Amino acid sequence: MPLQAAILTVEGFRASRLDNERRLFVYLPPGYEGETSRHYPVLYMHAGQRAFDPAAPGTESWRIHRAADRLIGEGLMEGIIIVAIAHVRPAEANEYYHFKAPAEEADVVRCAGLDYEDFVVNEVKPYIDARFRTLPDPANTGLLGSSAGGLCTYHMGFRHPDVFGKLMMLSPYFVKAQLDDSTPSGLREERLYRPCRGRPPVKVWMDIGDAEGLFLPRHVRDVAVELLGEGFRYGEDLAYLEQADAAHQETDWGDRVHIPLLFMFGRMGTPASLELRGRTEIGLTGGHRAQVNAVLGYDSGFVMSVLNGEYRVGDPSVLKALPDGTLIPLSPGTTTLTLTSGGLVATGVYTVVPALSDRVVVEMTADVPPEAAPPAAIYGGMGMRLAHAGGNRYAGRFRVPRDTGFRFRFTKGFRKFETDAAGGVMPNRTFRASEDISLHCEVARWEETPYRAAEGRDHDDSTI
Repeated sequence: MPLQAAILTVEGFRASRLDNERRLFVYLPPGYEGETSRHYPVLYMHAGQRAFDPAAPGTESWRIHRAADRLIGEGLMEGIIIVAIAHVRPAEANEYYHFKAPAEEADVVRCAGLDYEDFVVNEVKPYIDARFRTLPDPANTGLLGSSAGGLCTYHMGFRHPDVFGKLMMLSPYFVKAQLDDSTPSGLREERLYRPCRGRPPVKVWMDIGDAEGLFLPRHVRDVAVELLGEGFRYGEDLAYLEQADAAHQETDWGDRVHIPLLFMFGRMGTPASLELRGRTEIGLTGGHRAQVNAVLGYDSGFVMSVLNGEYRVGDPSVLKALPDGTLIPLSPGTTTLTLTSGGLVATGVYTVVPALSDRVVVEMTADVPPEAAPPAAIYGGMGMRLAHAGGNRYAGRFRVPRDTGFRFRFTKGFRKFETDAAGGVMPNRTFRASEDISLHCEVARWEETPYRAAEGRDHDDSTI
């Protein structure tokens, strides 16, 4: 009979400086109970009520235990302990903000990140090390978070390399971006992270989906490139992935969490595939920033984007390519672009046109079920506010960065999402703004009760 993993729940774990309590969920790998002389690496995970199976039908979770079970079962990773720390967010504080809250929150939300950091470092970790058979040193201790939890992981990890040696950030909330036609770029961008300086002894994973709306890939890629400038070695102690068609949600993070697990705790294997993704037509003028997303795949299932590639341009008078995939147009024309990485070669054809704007127009309308008191607006993807246009119709016109991908459900308030006609979970609506586009949508129903956090006390919007 195969050995089984277990998930234990620790109730009412107190955070002294935060003056609150929450649950800890602890994954023990297959064989933990029987191999009593063995000690294990530990991964600490934020927003822990979403780590394992969903708390309620129709809600999302990572199901990270299934990824761990599979990697361990296939011999790609040794057993690890996963400590999922449930999130408690009182209305007046955010545990995942260390130094700065977005401007629209700053007047009402206190940054409680330093208190939460103290809780994890000085209360949770000592408890786990005392109760379970852990390998407590930094090289065997990881920290994992997504969105604002990824921002928290960045700050906490770089402040405590003596505690956490492995930092895993999925879709980290490094930059708050909002549509704003009053700015030259059409965006108002607010940096929320305090940059790391130097190269502490930590191993770093960062990723981002290319369908996360205004969570733009360049916000994360740029931080990875900053770290390379500080001396991090790409593919050894730093890796980055831009995941095609992935949205800003737990199911998508869970679908790829096996990749950073392999990088941090497993065996990456041997390079097996190399692909050039992204736009192949770029403008000489117009402000559009072109970057190749070169994806290197391994036989283990590990995958990363190439930020240290060797590019060769067939006609160097047309464009120049930097090692991180940035393309610099030089003159109109067409040329080949060849990348060598991991012992593999990939070639694409790229065209420089005279001009290509950095933004495109999205016009969106939505018809919704009639209501006695319709809301003033509904929301259709990050940054898209559709105003009431009379009757049951809402409309908006937006100028968004070219090639931005969106996967979303309409909402009319905090987690008051649309559902299908039967009241079930509505599949994500999907589009990519590669050119000007007009969209019309029909909302069948709104969910009757907004989602509540699994802790049953406070709203949990760790994904912002």
